[in-house]
Amino acid sequence: MAAKKGQKKSGQSNHGKNSDMDVEDRLQAVVLTDSYETRFMPLTAVKPRCLLPLANVPLIEYTLEFLAKAGVHEVFLICSSHANQINAYIENSKWNLPWSPFKINTIMSPEARCTGDVMRDLDNRGIITGDFILVSGDVLTNIDFSKMLEFHKKMHFQDKDHISTMCLSKASSYPKTRTIEPAAFVLDKSTNRCIYYQDLPLPSSREKTSIQIDPELLDNVDEFVIRNDLIDCRIDICTSHVPLIFQENFDYQSLRTDFVKGVISSDILGKHIYAYLTDEYAVRVESWQTYDTISQDFLGRWCYPLVLDSNIQDDQTYSYESRHIYKEKDVVLAQSCKIGKCTAIGSGTKIGEGTKIENSVIGRNCQIGENIRIKNSFIWDDCIIGNNSIIDHSLIASSATLGSSVRLNDGCIIGYNVKVDDNMDLDRNTKISASPLKSSGSRLYDNEDDEEFDQDRDDQELAVSVVGDKGVGYIYESEISDDEDSSTEACREINTLSNQLDELYLSDGSISSATKKKKKRRTMSVNSVYTDREEIDSEFEDEDFEKEGIATVERAMENNHDLDTALLELNTLRMSMNVTYHEVRIATITALLKRVYHFIATQTLGPKDAVVKVFNQWGLLFKRQAFDEEEYVDLMNIIMEKIVEQSFDKPDLILFSALVSLYDNDIIEEDVIYKWWNNVSTDSRYDEVKKLTVKWVEWLQNADEESSSEEE
Repeated sequence: MAAKKGQKKSGQSNHGKNSDMDVEDRLQAVVLTDSYETRFMPLTAVKPRCLLPLANVPLIEYTLEFLAKAGVHEVFLICSSHANQINAYIENSKWNLPWSPFKINTIMSPEARCTGDVMRDLDNRGIITGDFILVSGDVLTNIDFSKMLEFHKKMHFQDKDHISTMCLSKASSYPKTRTIEPAAFVLDKSTNRCIYYQDLPLPSSREKTSIQIDPELLDNVDEFVIRNDLIDCRIDICTSHVPLIFQENFDYQSLRTDFVKGVISSDILGKHIYAYLTDEYAVRVESWQTYDTISQDFLGRWCYPLVLDSNIQDDQTYSYESRHIYKEKDVVLAQSCKIGKCTAIGSGTKIGEGTKIENSVIGRNCQIGENIRIKNSFIWDDCIIGNNSIIDHSLIASSATLGSSVRLNDGCIIGYNVKVDDNMDLDRNTKISASPLKSSGSRLYDNEDDEEFDQDRDDQELAVSVVGDKGVGYIYESEISDDEDSSTEACREINTLSNQLDELYLSDGSISSATKKKKKRRTMSVNSVYTDREEIDSEFEDEDFEKEGIATVERAMENNHDLDTALLELNTLRMSMNVTYHEVRIATITALLKRVYHFIATQTLGPKDAVVKVFNQWGLLFKRQAFDEEEYVDLMNIIMEKIVEQSFDKPDLILFSALVSLYDNDIIEEDVIYKWWNNVSTDSRYDEVKKLTVKWVEWLQNADEESSSEEE
């Protein structure tokens, strides 16, 4: 029988440590299960945000998995909205079993309206005994926490005024996620001590801003850096002084805008906060847009080894297929249905004839009819979808029902138990709840599960035009949070599922954004679950091999796969999409040069060392991508072209180093180099990139002639 929370002896350790462990050595964690925002309405009117599923796993599970791997001994879940649901979930979860890796406690805090309220409550309770992790209940990460803890202890040893370490993930072209709350961090370059913090307006607001720093803050700082490319994943290691500072400063509400900014700019407090920077995957599901992007990242295995087929919940049975397809047991697929890339399907789900699904997550026990198109969407448990419906980039919550020939356009959110009648066409960004909400925040923090609704006749009549005569549902209008500083339109964008991240938040220069994309029709995938030769609609199945090929090579480099595995995945992809080796070479070179650019941009390596590191290890891929002189000439032309497109600072050094690496590893031979050079393009845009290579080719030719003379 599972032990009740709080019944374990205070000295008992779930890690098998000695029972007489010093209390101060026991690492504690405080999990904020509530975001104190309304961005996930209307769904959070029914369920707490931390229990919403991402890839069919409740968000809180990802956070608790991270804490278990971090070696935490005691976890405090701070529950505000729908506290009873969270408490019931934990009571019946594996985290409450006697062999759980930590002791877990739920703390009811219905009056809390911000992080500051929570910290003051903790200080009043006196349950924090030493350093603790402060983390949001919507974090998805694979960071090695031991390195962050080591950094925290090192800074604490060197600086007696150090009170907190915040984890910031470096945004790059690899993890595509960007925070919807952009901020600027001014850091001491030598120690990463945070000197200044400032919120930035949303890029979509088109507002101009500047950073104004008090010169006194820069005293005793030799060199500082200003970073606006950091993802704040809200993982902090705090000392026991942090709750006390919140208690003494009652106006502190938010963790960053009030606490961090207030502490580092206060002469009276004299305390310091440091930033731990990581390249690992660490993000928060803080909006519908990030929910969308992180879901795709998770299915794409960016958070490895935390992947869906690791089955972090006891009752899950996911298996992994190539092209990021995940299926549980007892899934029933019709012979002619087509399951595309980046798709997960829960157990008990049935999918009918002619249905096509791609880039989507399907929950358990769903009934998906015939001839349905589902793309870039999320369908939670126990949903029913009628025949001939089209679902494009939308979300359908549990137990919802869609009739036949229903169309959901970009950004639609269908709430729990909503019913949509046949032949309905919902406009973009339409949000439907099963009952009309009186106010998005009026009873969010009640412990009761039932909500207060306003049965307004006008709302009922308005809903008929959306869900139909036999439908059940009411339009929910997103409200703008009081704490948003940006324009109303910009705020509305973060409250929708419509994915505008590509336009708004991705500012990194990358080859993929500069390269012309060539569409190729996939004829028959080796993983297809259908056997007929029916032609696939171009609207649904036009796929971009270059994009998928680049992602395959990037994944191999990120996870350090062996060459054989990478080659097998590329070759499988090539055959399934019926493309030539020329396109495989383009994708591979693009991915390798993106890796080189990443090393240079992050100042990890210099240009030459970056090229040597990448091409020495991964250049061997070309031995299975080029098979005669003409193809090797094509390979060198592609390298030169892509280097020019990438706009490296020293393109001539990049090309020279890449060719030398391939030459030294016996991938290209002298005769091929001469043949390529004799026919190389004379276009003026290549003049800069060829500066060093011309000298190298001349040197090779002279050395070849001298060698021939000596032999004679």
